[in-house]
Amino acid sequence: MPIPKAILFTQCLQNDFTALLEKYDSPPNALHVGYQEAKRLLGEMIEYGPVYSLIEWAYSTNTDDLWIIHIRDWHDPVQDSQKEHLQQFGPHCIKDTKGAEFVFESWIQGKQDRHQIINASGLNDFVDTSLEKILNQFKEHPLKIGIAGVWTEAKVQFLAYDIRTRYPKWEIAVCPALTASSSLGMHFIALDQMKEILGVQVFPSIGAFTSFLNGTVPNLEKRITHSRISADHFRYEGNYKINETDERLLLYLFRDCKEVEYKCLDGGFSGNVVLKSKSTDHIGHNQVPSVIKIGPRDSIARERIAFERIEEVLGNNAPSIVDFAELEGRGAIKYRYAAMLEGNVRTFQKNYESSENIPELKAILDTVFLKQLGKLYEAASHEKLNLLEYYDFQSKYATGVRKRVESILGKPAIGDRMEIERGIIVPNVCKFYEEDLLSMREYSAVPHYTSYVHGDLNGANIILDAQNNVWLIDFFHTHKGHILKDLIKLENDILFIFTKIQNLEEWKEAIKLSDELLKISDLGVPIPERPKKTWKYPQINKAYSVIAHLRSYYPSLIRMDRDPYQLHAAALRYAMHTLSFDESNDWQKKWALYAGAICVTGIRDYIQRSKILRIDYLKSDEKDSNLSQIGLTILPGRKDRDRNLEEDIATISNDGITHVLCLLTENEFLEYGVKDLRKKYQSKGLNVYHFPILDQMAPLTKQILPVLKWMDQALFQNGKLLIHCVGGLGRSGTLAAAYTIWKKRISAQEAISFVRESRSERAIESRVQEEFLSNFEIEILNS
Repeated sequence: MPIPKAILFTQCLQNDFTALLEKYDSPPNALHVGYQEAKRLLGEMIEYGPVYSLIEWAYSTNTDDLWIIHIRDWHDPVQDSQKEHLQQFGPHCIKDTKGAEFVFESWIQGKQDRHQIINASGLNDFVDTSLEKILNQFKEHPLKIGIAGVWTEAKVQFLAYDIRTRYPKWEIAVCPALTASSSLGMHFIALDQMKEILGVQVFPSIGAFTSFLNGTVPNLEKRITHSRISADHFRYEGNYKINETDERLLLYLFRDCKEVEYKCLDGGFSGNVVLKSKSTDHIGHNQVPSVIKIGPRDSIARERIAFERIEEVLGNNAPSIVDFAELEGRGAIKYRYAAMLEGNVRTFQKNYESSENIPELKAILDTVFLKQLGKLYEAASHEKLNLLEYYDFQSKYATGVRKRVESILGKPAIGDRMEIERGIIVPNVCKFYEEDLLSMREYSAVPHYTSYVHGDLNGANIILDAQNNVWLIDFFHTHKGHILKDLIKLENDILFIFTKIQNLEEWKEAIKLSDELLKISDLGVPIPERPKKTWKYPQINKAYSVIAHLRSYYPSLIRMDRDPYQLHAAALRYAMHTLSFDESNDWQKKWALYAGAICVTGIRDYIQRSKILRIDYLKSDEKDSNLSQIGLTILPGRKDRDRNLEEDIATISNDGITHVLCLLTENEFLEYGVKDLRKKYQSKGLNVYHFPILDQMAPLTKQILPVLKWMDQALFQNGKLLIHCVGGLGRSGTLAAAYTIWKKRISAQEAISFVRESRSERAIESRVQEEFLSNFEIEILNS
């Protein structure tokens, strides 16, 4: 028997598992994947769907190149061993019934010599079947294995596991478009697990999957010939010229139409084109508007997969994928916008550039970030995230950065600093890529908020219809990542692409805007939507107002994670990318370069201070110089921040600190990996006062007075005092402010401002703490 090069397994592609249903029909049993997943797997019309495309391709290949093995669920209700299973899941795949037939049964009739069928009645397809006997004859030969079918997290995954453990020489692959489960969520979790645990290759496109098996792809041409429309019935509006392959993809996607009009919304970048369609079916009815995205096959397939991951969350605020197609090296997705109105359909970028209606622009952003992407952000989690790695900062990009920078400057970028325009001297960003990235590392992967994000949110990916209904497209880069990514990316584009800068004077005001936007200490304090000063140029004023509104979303997303480092890291990444954009003129690129230089300074400062325990001392005061001897810091040795306790205590000692006020609760010593902290302090000769306060809370007045007296005694003895909780902001700031009120007899508001000026705008975090200080002020001043 000849040894095949590859084997294609279909897993339970039977009517009782995957037959198309009407939307509100009940599944025939507990194992049917349901309406939505069946439609995704088979297509709205089976003869044009993914499974048909695969089966048609498989049966057109040579037996020596590809074996086909169909595994089917096959039950006999008379057998006692199967009765419990059928009772639990409902009668399904009963032998010789319609439900047990393959969904492609009629397509393979008369081709019994081209495939083998394995009847399996349990989860393990090797038990009580001939599968092992069939496959063992090829055990020592390297084969390529493809699996298509259901359920992804059960039957498909278990088959992949069995093959991987029994036949380690074989390569295994799946394609998301050819597998399905009861929910998209479980489907993608299973795909991720197969990839990470079993080493299964997950190919984004059907063409990539079939190419893996035998180097060929399905032939779409056969189905194009049955299209009701020809290219003569296409009408285009816009400058982008559709090539022949893309045109044939459109013939397939609109095969049931007699006429289609296309408006080019965006095109040319990276070989992609986005079209808005207005179509008439063969009867003469106007169809629901669609948007078609065409581009490189695997990129389009990855976009489809990324969008499917979040489609259920976005709901009616997003389009639905109604069809997709692949031809040669190109792919296309057809998005349906059920509520999109006809008329003036345009991108947000074009709308921004033509409109001076700032409230309208803000309303559009509210829809995007609060109503649409906000649904993704609501599920955010706090996870370790190395931002330099996440935003792909690597020294290998140094050559490209230098080339672009020197092209913009018109001269070599030599030395630590560079002059962009006369008198405007900034750090040399080339040095950052060439030298800093070789040695600079985040001290630890600090937790940041992560959620699913669009991933490439720009002005061309936000579409507006005639009534300013807002739609998002291009989910190719959708992933779980930094929660501010979409916001910072769009801010970058508003500044350096949408905001036109034509001369030196406008540029000088533009860089002042960047100074105001980037030289901030706390992302949790929104910049005023009404600027402190009026900008001279209207485009700068518009950019400021719109970006101030974007920044107003930050506090609820990042909560207490408010260090501007995360803004600097992302903004530098996008600013440097902008230097290669044809859309931006030289002045805009010089502006992006200036902003990038500001970010470099911010990143360097953060990395430097994150390595050494940062202690912020209260500002010196003429009336009480002892206040400047009180320092605030985060918890030394925090394991969740990968800090080194010995090094942090050495910093404390080297700073001349003699007394430590520790505000941790008992469980926090264990939670943050510093259970022996108090002993460590004492072994270094530090005087420790442990005064536990719950996070975000405050003590009672009668409890705090002994602490304040201990602090005062320490300072009276020419000691130096350190206060810390976990973050060194809320509880620590509250105790520092209370001591200031008690010692200086000033108001709570004055004390809060004093501490915040010394430590951070985030100091004294909760309303409970502010109310405690207000009440404490009353009691102290009246005593």
